[in-house]
Amino acid sequence: SGCTQNLLLEALDDLGEDNFKRFKNKLRAAPLEERYKAISWLQLEKGDPVDVSNLLISHYGERYGVEVTVQVLGDINQRDLAERLSRAERDPFQKEIRIFYEHFVSQHREQLIQQVMAVDGILDSLCGSVLDLEQIQSIRAERSSMEKMRKLYELVPKWDNDCKDRLYQALKEKHRPLVEELEGI
Repeated sequence: SGCTQNLLLEALDDLGEDNFKRFKNKLRAAPLEERYKAISWLQLEKGDPVDVSNLLISHYGERYGVEVTVQVLGDINQRDLAERLSRAERDPFQKEIRIFYEHFVSQHREQLIQQVMAVDGILDSLCGSVLDLEQIQSIRAERSSMEKMRKLYELVPKWDNDCKDRLYQALKEKHRPLVEELEGI
């Protein structure tokens, strides 16, 4: 979500030029959990704070991206900044669950469009709370379940987290095995 990216960007912006260079050097050698790969030096070296915060999220996802950043900030003696970032990340206004759901619905857009078959059931769950009748009818008018999902996804960027949560819950009810597979459970 934009929130996590902004937090990372603020932290990297606050470093100042020299410390930002040290941050990139340390990041290159940071010990990572097994399933993650290091960001290439080619990408890091020329990157500004915006690029590097993008790279952190695209390589490590939001939660682990913050974790790695906090760890590297600690390594270069920027403990105050590390503390501030981990506090902001735990802030009740940004419940981790919300970040995760939003992330799930947006992150797995393609797989969900291709694999969700029970679109009508999902539309029923979203009726009234997220979608109005007109939107539902226009989605139902599409021929295949893939086209219906694609049409549904055209609306998603305008939704707030509550709406995305509801889509996630509906997907979980109707397609639990698929959701669990995508979540890597």
